[in-house]
Amino acid sequence: MAISYELRITDRVQTNKAVLADGEEAVDYIEAVVCVLTATDTDSGHTARTDPWVSLSDPATVDRADFVEFADMDAMPGKIKDQLETWGNDAELRQQLANQIDAQKTASVEKLSPWANV
Repeated sequence: MAISYELRITDRVQTNKAVLADGEEAVDYIEAVVCVLTATDTDSGHTARTDPWVSLSDPATVDRADFVEFADMDAMPGKIKDQLETWGNDAELRQQLANQIDAQKTASVEKLSPWANV
């Protein structure tokens, strides 16, 4: 079984007011982003996916120098992208998707009975 994984980081973000490590307030601190991780068994074509809100760094651990104001963003900050890619590469998460694919291979299949056309 050869499984490939694809991570899609969506533009759906959850923001809130937050206090940064230096005590300053950030008005639109990005708390979480919806990400879609899809696993595909390239041999069978079976797929499994998950699309949760992925939490980001606790604002109390973020320095003002590392913070980009939401209104000033024209691209995803590298720190956020790195965190989301780390989530998408998590071995346990990927194994859960692989297990879902394995379960699909042995799952019951609904069919019409042979007598349905009689």
